Amino acid sequence: MAERFGVVVAIGLTFFGLMLIAAQDIGVQFGGSQQDRIVLASESFGEVGGATSDIRTVNFGSFNIGEGRGEIQAYQADKVDLKNSLTSGNKVTFDYNATQPTSSAVSFEVLGKEGTGALYVKLNGKRIFEQQLVTSATETVNISRDDLKPGINTFEIGVNKGGLVSSTHYALEDLEVTVNDRKFNDHVNNFQLYDYELKDFMEANLTFNIPADSSVITEPLEIRVNGNQVFSRESVRSSQNVELSRSEAELHPGYNSIRFGTEADAQYSLENTQLTVRYIGTTRQSDRTLDFNLNSSDLNFVQRENTRQELSFDYQVLAGGESLEFQLGSFNTTTSPVNGQNQIEIPGDAFSEENTLEITGEGSYTLNNLKLVSRRIDD
Repeated sequence: MAERFGVVVAIGLTFFGLMLIAAQDIGVQFGGSQQDRIVLASESFGEVGGATSDIRTVNFGSFNIGEGRGEIQAYQADKVDLKNSLTSGNKVTFDYNATQPTSSAVSFEVLGKEGTGALYVKLNGKRIFEQQLVTSATETVNISRDDLKPGINTFEIGVNKGGLVSSTHYALEDLEVTVNDRKFNDHVNNFQLYDYELKDFMEANLTFNIPADSSVITEPLEIRVNGNQVFSRESVRSSQNVELSRSEAELHPGYNSIRFGTEADAQYSLENTQLTVRYIGTTRQSDRTLDFNLNSSDLNFVQRENTRQELSFDYQVLAGGESLEFQLGSFNTTTSPVNGQNQIEIPGDAFSEENTLEITGEGSYTLNNLKLVSRRIDD
């Protein structure tokens, strides 16, 4: 009898132990006291917002590259101050090494003038042009073949005092000197980029046409922007579109240089050469909301001292996006997200049973894999 009682007790203890282990397993499986993480809300919004683009086009015209005749830029300056007074003065002087020159032209616009002296242009010591000009005048001084020579030609552009003790000052813009010559030549030009275009930069494309049978394709046509090669090709299509990378071309605010060239006896004729810059013109504000409810158990978990609430999301700017504002109850923050994964901590007292997460931004971007998570942290 005692033996049977012992067996019953053993069986009972074994059964009780198994039930206790099962209960613990069930507790782990369904959360219970072992729960350490709750997903409070999640959403993927996709593409959000919107932006429109503006464009600006810079025309470089038509020109020849390589061994052949063409208009060669001998000198160029965006702005020049010419002064002549009793104690000081300055002028523009430069040399051009000609092969078979036939003509030359000096062009500029007068931005401002002080004094009564005349502006003059000299070539090889001979005064080609001398005239009193007025503000806003646009002038082109044409120089004939008779005044040019093969070899070194020295140009001088300056102003007269206008009197024994009086002074003269001319402010010029877009001063350019070209020579029609036959020689191995590159074509050099400048284009301006503004701060706002680079701030909201989207793309820049250089386009040109090469007429059929107009080229001697023995060496590549090369294009450099700010000294960086952006194009090099021996056989080119009649129409060409070259995309300029902002980083590779080192595009910067102000004037950027562009050079078209080739080598040996190669020749290229380029027509309708132009640069199109595309940038963000206007953006519109975008709003997204996420409504979610918490039951009493979840809310108690959130508001415990040993839990932390995190908002995570994947962000990718498309155009013009700089910051996002998040508001949940009493919590409000503005952040500048990075492309990829982002995370923000939210205090527990910002949550309630009924919640609305408001997201505000400008521009165009994608916002995906947004999650609000409450997790237990170690003491």
